[in-house]
Amino acid sequence: MKNTLLIFAFFVCTIANGQLVTSKNLSDNSYGEKKLKDAPKKIYLNQFNINYQLIAASSESSSGGKTRAEMAVGMVGIDVDVMQEITDNAYAMLVKKLTDAGIEIVSSSEAEKTDFYSNWTKAQGGNPSKAQLLGYVSTVPTGFDFFYKKMDSKGKTKGSFIVDTTPALSKDLGDIPVFEANISFQFVTIEGNSSYVTDATKMKGVVEYQIPEVAIAKSAEGFLGGKIETSRVAARVVWKGGMNGSGANTILSYSPKGKIEIPGVMEEKKFKEYVAPDMSFNTTFAGVAYTNDKELEVSHQVKADPAAYKAKTQAALNEYLSMVVDNFIASLGN
Repeated sequence: MKNTLLIFAFFVCTIANGQLVTSKNLSDNSYGEKKLKDAPKKIYLNQFNINYQLIAASSESSSGGKTRAEMAVGMVGIDVDVMQEITDNAYAMLVKKLTDAGIEIVSSSEAEKTDFYSNWTKAQGGNPSKAQLLGYVSTVPTGFDFFYKKMDSKGKTKGSFIVDTTPALSKDLGDIPVFEANISFQFVTIEGNSSYVTDATKMKGVVEYQIPEVAIAKSAEGFLGGKIETSRVAARVVWKGGMNGSGANTILSYSPKGKIEIPGVMEEKKFKEYVAPDMSFNTTFAGVAYTNDKELEVSHQVKADPAAYKAKTQAALNEYLSMVVDNFIASLGN
C-alpha cells in the first residue's frame, strides 16, 4: 500500500511539474536532418525575437453602419524589465548548450562582411520595443547583435524577422548553419461580429495565456483600426549545405501545433461589449495604457501573477528553444 501511495505521489508531481512545450504540441516541419552530420560544427545566431503581448484592442462596426463596438484589454502586474530578463536568460541557456557541445558561434562581425548584409544596419539588443508589433513588447537579448534593412520614424525595423532568403546567408557565411527564432506570448484574444438584421455589434474577449501559432497584432493604422498584422511563431536552423538554387539542404523548423496553453498565469476572465441602435452595454474604462507615444483607454484590465508569469514564461521559452537546439546538436552527431 505504501509503495502504491509513493508511486501515485510521484505520478501527481510529474504531472504538476510537466513540460509546457513538448513534441506533442510543436509541429516538426523539418527536413534533411541526417545531412547535418556533414555540416561544420559552427552556427550563426541570426535572429532572436521574443514578443510579449501587453495590450489588445479591436473594433467592429455593423453592416448598416449604425453601431460600433470597441474593446481594449490591458495586462497589468508585469514590468517590461521582467520580459527582457526572460529573453536574456533564454539566450544564455541556448548559448551554453551550443558551446558545451563544442559548437563555435560565429560572430556578427563576420556576418557584417557578407554580401547578404552589405546594405543592412547592425544594432544591438537589450532595448525593449513597442513599435515592432502593436500591442506587444518585442525583445532581443542584451548584447545580441542583429541586422535590419530599414527603420521607420516610430522605431519599427523592417527586414529583421524570419525570411526565405536565409539559405543565401548560410552560403555567404561559408555554408554554415544559421539559427533564427521569432516567438510570441499572447494573453487575450478579441473577436467581433455584427448582425445585418438587428444592426447590432458585439465584441468578445477571452483571456488565455499561450504561445500562439500566429501572433495577432494591430496594424500601423492604430489599435482600433480595422487592419491587423500577423507574426508567425517559429524557431529553426537553416543550412544551405551546398545546394544549388535558392533552397537549403537542411531546415530544422518547429512551430506551435495550434496554441500552446500556459495555465495558472492570468486571472480567468471573459469580456463582452454589445451595442445596438437603441441600447448599449459598455464597461467602465479601467485605465490608460501608453504604447509607443500614444494613449489608449483600456476598457478591461487583466492581472497577471508576477511569480507565475516569470517562472512559466521562462520555462516555456526554454523548453521551446531546447527542442530546436537539442535536435540540432543530435543531428550533428556530437
